[in-house]
Amino acid sequence: MKNFTALDFETANASGSSVCSIGLAKVVNGEIDRTYYSLVNPGERFDARNIAVHGIRPEDVQDAPSFADIFDEILAFIGNDPIVAHFAQFDINVLRGTAGKHQLTLPNNPYFCSCMLAKSLLTLPSNKLNVVAGHFNFTFNHHNALEDAIACAVIVNGMSNNYSSIDMLLEKANYSFGYIHGDSFKKKKPISKRKQPAKTAAHPFSQKAIAFTGTLTAMKRQEAIDLVKSLGATIHSTVKKDTDYLIVGESDAKKYRNGQLSLQIRKAKEWQARGSAVKLVSERKFFDVLSK
Repeated sequence: MKNFTALDFETANASGSSVCSIGLAKVVNGEIDRTYYSLVNPGERFDARNIAVHGIRPEDVQDAPSFADIFDEILAFIGNDPIVAHFAQFDINVLRGTAGKHQLTLPNNPYFCSCMLAKSLLTLPSNKLNVVAGHFNFTFNHHNALEDAIACAVIVNGMSNNYSSIDMLLEKANYSFGYIHGDSFKKKKPISKRKQPAKTAAHPFSQKAIAFTGTLTAMKRQEAIDLVKSLGATIHSTVKKDTDYLIVGESDAKKYRNGQLSLQIRKAKEWQARGSAVKLVSERKFFDVLSK
Protein backbone atom coordinates (compact mmCIF):
# COMPACT_ATOMS: atom_id res chain seq x y z
CA MET A 1 0.00 0.00 0.00
CA LYS A 2 1.18 3.51 -0.78
CA ASN A 3 -0.14 5.15 2.37
CA PHE A 4 1.93 7.77 4.21
CA THR A 5 1.80 11.28 5.67
CA ALA A 6 4.18 13.98 4.48
CA LEU A 7 5.31 16.45 7.17
CA ASP A 8 6.97 19.85 7.10
CA PHE A 9 7.84 22.27 9.90
CA GLU A 10 8.95 25.88 9.84
CA THR A 11 10.78 27.13 12.93
CA ALA A 12 11.14 30.50 14.60
CA ASN A 13 14.86 30.15 15.30
CA ALA A 14 17.67 27.60 15.19
CA SER A 15 16.20 25.70 18.13
CA GLY A 16 14.72 22.32 17.29
CA SER A 17 11.71 23.08 19.49
CA SER A 18 10.61 26.42 17.99
CA VAL A 19 7.87 25.26 15.60
CA CYS A 20 5.93 28.20 14.16
CA SER A 21 3.96 26.31 11.49
CA ILE A 22 3.19 22.75 10.48
CA GLY A 23 1.94 21.24 7.25
CA LEU A 24 0.72 17.68 6.69
CA ALA A 25 -0.43 15.88 3.54
CA LYS A 26 -2.01 12.43 3.88
CA VAL A 27 -1.62 10.06 0.94
CA VAL A 28 -3.99 7.09 0.61
CA ASN A 29 -3.40 4.54 -2.13
CA GLY A 30 -0.99 6.88 -3.88
CA GLU A 31 -3.32 9.89 -3.93
CA ILE A 32 -3.30 13.00 -1.72
CA ASP A 33 -6.45 12.49 0.34
CA ARG A 34 -6.43 15.49 2.70
CA THR A 35 -4.19 18.13 4.23
CA TYR A 36 -3.63 19.91 7.52
CA TYR A 37 -2.04 23.29 8.24
CA SER A 38 -1.64 25.44 11.32
CA LEU A 39 0.42 28.35 12.50
CA VAL A 40 1.95 27.57 15.89
CA ASN A 41 2.94 29.90 18.70
CA PRO A 42 6.39 28.58 19.66
CA GLY A 43 6.67 30.62 22.86
CA GLU A 44 10.19 31.47 21.71
CA ARG A 45 11.96 34.34 19.96
CA PHE A 46 11.95 34.76 16.19
CA ASP A 47 15.31 35.19 14.46
CA ALA A 48 15.53 37.51 11.47
CA ARG A 49 17.15 34.84 9.30
CA ASN A 50 14.25 32.44 9.91
CA ILE A 51 11.71 35.15 9.16
CA ALA A 52 13.56 35.85 5.91
CA VAL A 53 13.07 32.22 4.90
CA HIS A 54 9.40 31.63 5.70
CA GLY A 55 7.96 35.13 6.26
CA ILE A 56 6.23 34.25 9.54
CA ARG A 57 6.56 36.97 12.18
CA PRO A 58 5.80 37.02 15.93
CA GLU A 59 2.59 38.99 15.39
CA ASP A 60 1.35 36.30 12.97
CA VAL A 61 1.37 33.64 15.70
CA GLN A 62 0.32 35.81 18.63
CA ASP A 63 -3.14 34.18 18.73
CA ALA A 64 -2.07 30.83 17.25
CA PRO A 65 -2.29 27.60 19.30
CA SER A 66 0.76 26.10 20.93
CA PHE A 67 2.05 22.76 19.67
CA ALA A 68 0.53 21.11 22.75
CA ASP A 69 -2.89 22.58 21.84
CA ILE A 70 -2.95 20.86 18.44
CA PHE A 71 -0.94 17.75 19.31
CA ASP A 72 -3.97 15.43 19.47
CA GLU A 73 -5.18 16.75 16.10
CA ILE A 74 -1.76 16.07 14.57
CA LEU A 75 -1.60 12.51 15.93
CA ALA A 76 -5.15 11.79 14.79
CA PHE A 77 -4.33 13.06 11.29
CA ILE A 78 -1.15 10.97 10.97
CA GLY A 79 -2.54 7.84 12.59
CA ASN A 80 -0.30 4.82 11.99
CA ASP A 81 1.12 6.12 8.72
CA PRO A 82 4.80 6.17 7.93
CA ILE A 83 5.93 9.81 8.07
CA VAL A 84 8.00 11.30 5.28
CA ALA A 85 9.77 14.66 5.09
CA HIS A 86 12.27 16.13 2.67
CA PHE A 87 15.45 15.99 4.74
CA ALA A 88 13.63 14.06 7.46
CA GLN A 89 16.56 14.24 9.88
CA PHE A 90 15.58 17.86 10.49
CA ASP A 91 11.80 17.50 10.70
CA ILE A 92 11.80 14.32 12.79
CA ASN A 93 14.22 15.86 15.29
CA VAL A 94 12.05 19.00 15.43
CA LEU A 95 9.05 16.75 16.11
CA ARG A 96 10.95 15.00 18.90
CA GLY A 97 12.32 18.24 20.33
CA THR A 98 9.01 20.08 20.34
CA ALA A 99 7.15 17.12 21.85
CA GLY A 100 9.86 16.90 24.50
CA LYS A 101 9.57 20.59 25.33
CA HIS A 102 5.85 20.18 25.97
CA GLN A 103 6.26 16.77 27.70
CA LEU A 104 4.15 15.04 25.04
CA THR A 105 4.42 11.34 24.21
CA LEU A 106 5.03 10.48 20.57
CA PRO A 107 4.00 7.17 19.00
CA ASN A 108 6.72 5.06 17.37
CA ASN A 109 5.74 5.63 13.74
CA PRO A 110 8.17 4.62 11.02
CA TYR A 111 9.60 7.46 8.93
CA PHE A 112 11.64 7.97 5.78
CA CYS A 113 13.33 10.78 3.85
CA SER A 114 12.36 11.84 0.33
CA CYS A 115 15.61 13.79 -0.07
CA MET A 116 17.81 10.75 0.61
CA LEU A 117 15.65 8.61 -1.69
CA ALA A 118 15.99 11.22 -4.44
CA LYS A 119 19.78 11.13 -4.02
CA SER A 120 19.69 7.36 -4.40
CA LEU A 121 17.17 6.99 -7.22
CA LEU A 122 17.33 10.16 -9.32
CA THR A 123 20.09 11.96 -11.18
CA LEU A 124 19.51 15.66 -10.55
CA PRO A 125 21.80 18.70 -10.21
CA SER A 126 20.47 19.18 -6.68
CA ASN A 127 18.16 17.27 -4.35
CA LYS A 128 16.57 20.32 -2.74
CA LEU A 129 12.81 20.18 -2.43
CA ASN A 130 12.01 22.67 -5.20
CA VAL A 131 14.43 21.03 -7.64
CA VAL A 132 13.12 17.49 -7.06
CA ALA A 133 9.50 18.70 -7.18
CA GLY A 134 10.29 20.46 -10.47
CA HIS A 135 11.53 17.14 -11.83
CA PHE A 136 7.95 15.91 -11.33
CA ASN A 137 6.52 19.10 -12.90
CA PHE A 138 5.21 20.43 -9.59
CA THR A 139 5.59 24.10 -8.66
CA PHE A 140 4.72 25.51 -5.26
CA ASN A 141 5.32 28.28 -2.72
CA HIS A 142 8.55 27.05 -1.11
CA HIS A 143 8.86 27.39 2.71
CA ASN A 144 5.11 27.41 3.27
CA ALA A 145 4.79 24.34 5.51
CA LEU A 146 1.65 23.00 3.83
CA GLU A 147 2.92 23.50 0.29
CA ASP A 148 6.25 21.94 1.21
CA ALA A 149 4.43 18.91 2.66
CA ILE A 150 2.34 18.57 -0.50
CA ALA A 151 5.49 18.87 -2.64
CA CYS A 152 7.10 16.12 -0.57
CA ALA A 153 4.05 13.91 -1.12
CA VAL A 154 4.17 14.57 -4.87
CA ILE A 155 7.86 13.59 -4.95
CA VAL A 156 7.25 10.30 -3.11
CA ASN A 157 4.30 9.51 -5.39
CA GLY A 158 6.48 10.24 -8.40
CA MET A 159 9.36 8.08 -7.23
CA SER A 160 7.02 5.22 -6.24
CA ASN A 161 5.02 5.29 -9.46
CA ASN A 162 6.42 1.94 -10.60
CA TYR A 163 6.16 0.27 -7.20
CA SER A 164 3.16 -1.16 -5.41
CA SER A 165 4.20 0.00 -1.94
CA ILE A 166 6.52 2.33 -0.03
CA ASP A 167 8.32 -0.78 1.25
CA MET A 168 9.21 -1.70 -2.33
CA LEU A 169 10.41 1.84 -3.03
CA LEU A 170 12.73 1.70 -0.01
CA GLU A 171 13.88 -1.77 -1.05
CA LYS A 172 14.86 -0.42 -4.47
CA ALA A 173 16.86 2.38 -2.82
CA ASN A 174 18.36 -0.08 -0.31
CA TYR A 175 17.02 1.85 2.70
CA SER A 176 15.22 0.76 5.87
CA PHE A 177 12.55 2.76 7.70
CA GLY A 178 13.66 4.85 10.62
CA TYR A 179 11.48 4.99 13.73
CA ILE A 180 10.52 7.90 15.96
CA HIS A 181 11.88 6.09 19.02
CA GLY A 182 14.37 3.86 17.25
CA ASP A 183 16.91 3.71 14.47
CA SER A 184 17.52 6.52 12.01
CA PHE A 185 16.52 6.22 8.37
CA LYS A 186 19.59 4.76 6.70
CA LYS A 187 21.00 2.37 4.14
CA LYS A 188 20.32 -1.29 4.88
CA LYS A 189 23.68 -2.60 3.72
CA PRO A 190 26.46 -1.64 1.33
CA ILE A 191 25.65 -2.05 -2.33
CA SER A 192 28.19 -4.18 -4.19
CA LYS A 193 30.18 -2.32 -6.83
CA ARG A 194 28.68 -4.25 -9.70
CA LYS A 195 25.18 -3.20 -8.60
CA GLN A 196 25.94 0.46 -7.95
CA PRO A 197 24.11 2.96 -10.15
CA ALA A 198 26.09 5.28 -12.37
CA LYS A 199 27.90 7.91 -10.36
CA THR A 200 26.45 11.41 -10.18
CA ALA A 201 28.31 14.62 -9.51
CA ALA A 202 30.26 14.49 -6.25
CA HIS A 203 28.60 16.02 -3.21
CA PRO A 204 30.34 19.14 -1.77
CA PHE A 205 31.30 17.10 1.31
CA SER A 206 32.69 14.18 -0.69
CA GLN A 207 36.39 13.56 -0.01
CA LYS A 208 36.44 16.42 2.54
CA ALA A 209 37.70 16.29 6.12
CA ILE A 210 35.11 17.57 8.57
CA ALA A 211 35.19 18.38 12.29
CA PHE A 212 32.36 19.49 14.60
CA THR A 213 32.11 21.87 17.52
CA GLY A 214 29.13 22.67 19.74
CA THR A 215 25.68 21.10 19.98
CA LEU A 216 23.59 20.71 16.84
CA THR A 217 19.96 21.68 17.35
CA ALA A 218 18.31 19.69 14.55
CA MET A 219 19.98 16.31 14.98
CA LYS A 220 22.42 14.41 17.13
CA ARG A 221 26.09 14.85 16.22
CA GLN A 222 26.48 11.13 15.51
CA GLU A 223 23.60 11.31 13.01
CA ALA A 224 25.36 14.21 11.27
CA ILE A 225 28.64 12.28 11.27
CA ASP A 226 26.95 9.22 9.75
CA LEU A 227 25.38 11.40 7.05
CA VAL A 228 28.58 13.11 5.93
CA LYS A 229 30.49 9.83 6.05
CA SER A 230 27.87 8.31 3.74
CA LEU A 231 28.61 11.21 1.34
CA GLY A 232 32.30 10.30 1.27
CA ALA A 233 33.65 12.65 3.95
CA THR A 234 36.18 11.76 6.63
CA ILE A 235 35.80 12.90 10.23
CA HIS A 236 38.42 14.67 12.31
CA SER A 237 37.85 14.53 16.06
CA THR A 238 39.75 17.82 16.36
CA VAL A 239 40.67 20.54 13.87
CA LYS A 240 43.90 19.73 12.03
CA LYS A 241 46.00 21.35 9.33
CA ASP A 242 44.17 19.41 6.62
CA THR A 243 40.64 19.82 8.01
CA ASP A 244 38.42 21.29 5.28
CA TYR A 245 35.35 22.30 7.30
CA LEU A 246 34.55 22.95 10.95
CA ILE A 247 30.79 22.64 11.46
CA VAL A 248 29.77 25.10 14.20
CA GLY A 249 26.71 23.98 16.19
CA GLU A 250 24.31 26.65 17.37
CA SER A 251 25.51 26.52 20.98
CA ASP A 252 29.05 27.50 19.96
CA ALA A 253 27.77 29.89 17.30
CA LYS A 254 26.02 31.91 20.02
CA LYS A 255 29.26 32.10 21.99
CA TYR A 256 31.14 33.03 18.82
CA ARG A 257 28.75 35.91 18.11
CA ASN A 258 29.44 37.16 21.64
CA GLY A 259 33.20 36.99 21.14
CA GLN A 260 33.73 33.68 22.98
CA LEU A 261 35.61 31.07 20.96
CA SER A 262 35.41 27.35 21.63
CA LEU A 263 38.61 25.34 21.63
CA GLN A 264 37.93 23.99 18.14
CA ILE A 265 37.18 27.44 16.72
CA ARG A 266 40.39 28.76 18.26
CA LYS A 267 42.30 25.90 16.63
CA ALA A 268 40.65 26.65 13.29
CA LYS A 269 41.63 30.32 13.58
CA GLU A 270 45.19 29.34 14.42
CA TRP A 271 45.43 27.06 11.39
CA GLN A 272 43.91 29.74 9.18
CA ALA A 273 46.61 32.15 10.36
CA ARG A 274 49.21 29.59 9.27
CA GLY A 275 47.69 29.35 5.80
CA SER A 276 45.31 26.41 6.25
CA ALA A 277 42.13 26.48 4.15
CA VAL A 278 39.83 25.25 6.96
CA LYS A 279 36.45 26.96 6.75
CA LEU A 280 33.89 27.58 9.52
CA VAL A 281 30.40 26.49 8.50
CA SER A 282 27.28 27.42 10.45
CA GLU A 283 24.72 24.75 11.34
CA ARG A 284 22.16 26.28 8.96
CA LYS A 285 24.62 26.33 6.06
CA PHE A 286 25.63 22.77 6.91
CA PHE A 287 22.04 21.57 6.58
CA ASP A 288 21.62 23.52 3.33
CA VAL A 289 24.67 21.78 1.87
CA LEU A 290 23.52 18.36 3.10
CA SER A 291 20.34 18.68 1.04
CA LYS A 292 22.22 19.39 -2.22
